Amino acid sequence: MTTRRFLCALVPTVVWISSLHAQLIQDVTLTMSDGIRIEASIARPLGLPPSGGFPAVMLIHGYGGSKSQMNALMQVMATYGYASLAYSVRGQGGSEGVSTTMGERERLDLVEVINYLRSAPLINPNKLGVTGGSQGGIHSWMAAAHRMPGVQAVAPLIATPNFARDLVPNNCISRWLVFELTLGSVRFGNERDRIKNLILQDRFDSVLVFIDARNLMHLVDSVRIPVFQAVGWADALFPVNANIEARARLLANRQPVWSYFGTNGHLEPVVPQEATFVLEKIVEWFDHWLKGFSLAESEFPMVFYSDDRPGWPRHRVREWQPSTTMRFYVSQTALSSTPPSASATLPFALQYDAGYTPLMGWNDRFAGTNFRNAFQATPVRLMSAPLTDAVEVTGIPRAHLSVSSDGQKFQTHVRVYDVAPSGSGFEWRLMSRGNYGVRNNAPGATHQLDFECRALSHFVPAGHRIGVEISSLDMFSADVAQIVPFFASTNSNALSSPSNPSYIDLQIVGSGTVEVAEAHSLPHGFFLHQNYPNPFNPTTKMSFVIGSRSAGSLVSLRVFDVLGREVATLVDGVLPSGEHTISFDARDLPSGESSKGGYASGAYFYRLSVGERSAARRMLLVR
Repeated sequence: MTTRRFLCALVPTVVWISSLHAQLIQDVTLTMSDGIRIEASIARPLGLPPSGGFPAVMLIHGYGGSKSQMNALMQVMATYGYASLAYSVRGQGGSEGVSTTMGERERLDLVEVINYLRSAPLINPNKLGVTGGSQGGIHSWMAAAHRMPGVQAVAPLIATPNFARDLVPNNCISRWLVFELTLGSVRFGNERDRIKNLILQDRFDSVLVFIDARNLMHLVDSVRIPVFQAVGWADALFPVNANIEARARLLANRQPVWSYFGTNGHLEPVVPQEATFVLEKIVEWFDHWLKGFSLAESEFPMVFYSDDRPGWPRHRVREWQPSTTMRFYVSQTALSSTPPSASATLPFALQYDAGYTPLMGWNDRFAGTNFRNAFQATPVRLMSAPLTDAVEVTGIPRAHLSVSSDGQKFQTHVRVYDVAPSGSGFEWRLMSRGNYGVRNNAPGATHQLDFECRALSHFVPAGHRIGVEISSLDMFSADVAQIVPFFASTNSNALSSPSNPSYIDLQIVGSGTVEVAEAHSLPHGFFLHQNYPNPFNPTTKMSFVIGSRSAGSLVSLRVFDVLGREVATLVDGVLPSGEHTISFDARDLPSGESSKGGYASGAYFYRLSVGERSAARRMLLVR
């Protein structure tokens, strides 16, 4: 595709110097090839540039924001020796025009702004990077997929190349697509109203034309520059699934890629240490590809992922993701690790108040009390027996369901839970969700649905259960939809039989077999978890559960080397029932011994003894 001739007028408005951050910033107005004026700021470090000019980074704000949101990041980039340019995307901030929601016009604007930056004084035109979050991340993917001039590396954040399709998963429409099309801080043109009408009329095939004109996943194979991507597991808009796929496709084409999968996505609480880690990696990434610096993590590919436990423990792997599939079959009353021996019919229904119209839903953004009162879902919930071992569920769950319905169109939503014992009942904690919509249904016909749920990384403790909910309504919270419902009452069934089972597959890190207990009590009255992290250096944690029938017993936790010699006593006494976590620091030698650096690298064993019974596990110290 040819790029339109770039026409821009440079109008300096403000110049100031910040000695603290060693930068010179200039506000400019850029006139695009269609006459629309775009506000921008360009910054460079003080002092003389390196040979060839300063490397520069394009900084692009999130949807509905403006260039001013990039000021702090411009200062950071200046301290690292980078020039930068931030601009307000058309229809946002002080820029003219209307948004086409990451469409062709925004792509052309990006090319034209990049060409302006390449022609700016003291800038190296062939050492450019692009980064930003959400809309800015999508623009970063645009720059890479369309091979924009001078761009040598990108760092898309909280965005996927499948961003448009992610908003219409499996014949459904995400509430967040409607949210994006109704943002008060964005100026829209007539196209938005056309898409609004298509959504309200449920003309899904026509909506897909709008979606596919924007999607970038089909262009990932054309990327020929290094990519650092960072996304959050619980991002409300964009699941990590597409970034896992993009990583695999980039590797198939031998393109360097680093990935961070963790937190700080849309509507996730901000975790400062994870944000700092990602920023450090972005700078490290650009330092390597734009300045030629060596990388602390020199291997490609690399995945940094944080599981969702408190503190967001971080992992580093080269392959994504060595795992075992744990399958849970649907039966009449529970989830089982064995295939069903009898047929099951599990009804789930949706009752809709026809007095609440799709237009009312749009005006309410498919949220709020009136919206929630118009839809009453009757889901089916199933759970497994307790797990005998803690498991790390990391990867993409898949649902395979046989379903039928009496409606001409209906939705099937799967929600996967970590079910924790709580007093005399259970606490259901959402881990993942998946969605599927069926249109043009022949009432009573059976459909075989096979679809992905959202990727995740979550530790399920021993004694907890896996829960699954099958429903016709998927709510993000008590009164906010995740998926726009079909405006129709339906009675549906999930079906499972020995010859045609329905099941959920979870990806479990590790190669061992995961067992499911058949009784509520813990084996032997206690359970010893695998230490975490493992391998470790220099600290690790060991967790264990003391059952109520073992309360009051003498408990010991000791560490042994490979020759069976005891090297540490961590617990020696009576503990109450419940879960306990003990830290082990390999720098701390027993009293009276000394060795620089503490314990030597190698395998160790730790043994938990409760009364007359004991259990042991192996761990590895790597210096």
